[in-house]
Amino acid sequence: MERYDRIASLIWFCLGGAQCLEAWRLGLGKVSEPDTGFAPFIGGGLIILFSIFLFAESSIALRKNPAQKMSVWADVNIRRILYLILLLAGYALLLRPLGFLVDTFLLMTLLVKSAEGSSWPGAVLAGLLISGLSNLVFKVWLYVPFPEGILSF
Repeated sequence: MERYDRIASLIWFCLGGAQCLEAWRLGLGKVSEPDTGFAPFIGGGLIILFSIFLFAESSIALRKNPAQKMSVWADVNIRRILYLILLLAGYALLLRPLGFLVDTFLLMTLLVKSAEGSSWPGAVLAGLLISGLSNLVFKVWLYVPFPEGILSF
């Protein structure tokens, strides 16, 4: 698995570098007056930093156990992936009819419930908090228009 991590880290390093290059072309500005490329440049730098960490970690692990070979697909849970794809597709399809608040609550509740060791009361509470805070940030503070749906407020 470490060999694949090293390859992935190199790919992420290149993508982060490309993002930093394009952000540089947009213009960085100053910290007190950031330009268009400032935030993407920071994001690209973080991608590069994390890819370096991944490369170092996988290199160390590979030195400790060089003979270990494992399939990339060994730990993949296809049922869980299909479940998540269906949840996200359902979210996209039901966003207009149900509205942002109700649809996000349902999605977050089911996502939290699908995590191992999560109870229904905890999942419902997390769904309420996440959807409520998302609504507060995006709709109230940032004035992002979302579908009203069945609640219409």
